Amino acid sequence: MKKRFFVSCLAVVLGVSVMMADRPTDFINKYELFVNEVAELDCKTAAPETMDSLKLVYKELTKEYKGVKKIMTQIQLEKYYNLKAKYQKTVTLWKTKRGARAVGGWVKGTFGKKKE
Repeated sequence: MKKRFFVSCLAVVLGVSVMMADRPTDFINKYELFVNEVAELDCKTAAPETMDSLKLVYKELTKEYKGVKKIMTQIQLEKYYNLKAKYQKTVTLWKTKRGARAVGGWVKGTFGKKKE
């Protein structure tokens, strides 16, 4: 349910932003909304489908950035790079936590107590 709401909100934001005039400002606002929503998600409860949909939205935003980059101001570019770093940090932490859980399970399984 939460996933559908999140994807619906992103679709509405993307649709509305296409109709607006100031492309760089709209893009930065949309990107900031996306990054903040991703940062608020809990990686433990997020379904794999949610992660896949986040990747798709990120790819679409990256494509849009390539078209808007030429007309962005230096301040907008700095904000974009800060938001991008925040997104990448969040995703990297999710992957690290997932990997640590997998390794922890392997270690317990391999070196755990032997049943006699």
